[in-house]
Amino acid sequence: MWRWILPLGGLVVLLVLSSVSVFSTRAESMMPAVQPGQRFIVNKLAYGYNTVSLPIFGPHLDPQRLLPGQAPVRGDVIVFLDTMQAPSRTILTRVVAIAGDEVAYQDGRLVVNGEAVLREQVGVETYTARVRPVVVTRYRETLPGGHVHDIFEQGDQEFLDQVPPVTVPEGRVFVLGDNRDMSRDSRARGGPGLVPLTRILGRVSD
Repeated sequence: MWRWILPLGGLVVLLVLSSVSVFSTRAESMMPAVQPGQRFIVNKLAYGYNTVSLPIFGPHLDPQRLLPGQAPVRGDVIVFLDTMQAPSRTILTRVVAIAGDEVAYQDGRLVVNGEAVLREQVGVETYTARVRPVVVTRYRETLPGGHVHDIFEQGDQEFLDQVPPVTVPEGRVFVLGDNRDMSRDSRARGGPGLVPLTRILGRVSD
């Protein structure tokens, strides 16, 4: 009996340790929600295990979900593995469109399924990035489905403020950083593109 209990106990411990991880970011791309240097907890069970969220064994397993979980929804803050970079690295970002959504970015406004999302100005702020001051406008954005969060914009005619419509295919999500003009996200040429669900490590806990 004991010869079974010890291996099972070890497996339980491994699964528990694999269910959450603590991350931090040096980037300003998710301000104001997450500050550079801030630590946050990622729930790896939120969307089910996959090859990037299950440690040690992941690279040797089938590249699909190993255990089922709910699908990401608009507004979720996630961590994913960006394989478009060499070497691959983890990225913190927000899901703004899911499979079946048509998404675009026009004059600095997020457009989902033909409708510009609600954006209300909160105020003007200044933060310091790499020793230089950055002036931004804070907006309160409401995504389809009702999720509300704040974003930063330096202006509505910046480099990433014009993106033609694209329909998100099954098994992928469209992501944006909350600090819109300082984020390498689904809008960026050479960026991560439409993120596969199999590359998501988990959802950031509130």
